[in-house]
Amino acid sequence: MKKSDIYICGFMYAFSFFFLYLTQSFPLGARHYPHFVIGLLLLLTTVRVGQMVRDYRREKTSENDMPVLFDGFMPKQFWTMFAAFILYFVMMYLVGFYPASLIYLLFCLKFFKIRPLYILLVLAGMVVLVFGTFDLFLNVPLPMGMLIEDLL
Repeated sequence: MKKSDIYICGFMYAFSFFFLYLTQSFPLGARHYPHFVIGLLLLLTTVRVGQMVRDYRREKTSENDMPVLFDGFMPKQFWTMFAAFILYFVMMYLVGFYPASLIYLLFCLKFFKIRPLYILLVLAGMVVLVFGTFDLFLNVPLPMGMLIEDLL
């Protein structure tokens, strides 16, 4: 059993229950899919915890893999993506979900030097899938953004 697995499973439980709490305010029809995904995540996390307990009972050892886990850590890449992630939420608040997501994805894909054709495919696919899933299928309104709401 690895110590990092314990932290990951703990994070996954906290993440799942946090979003389960947040989805309670959704309309009844819009709750089904998020609850299904959260339930699946909780089930898979529980299966992993069961595997970890089984392995620990068999081996009676716990491995501290934290030094190995951060081997090859790239601080510049991490902090750039962290800043982009924070800016994504600020942009989502200001200009809305779709423009912020397109700008964020475009930046990330360019940062990792992805070929332009794949960038176009990812951006188009994201728009189609998100629009189809949230606007058409689930009828869940996505953030419009403060600046766009003021213009409309």
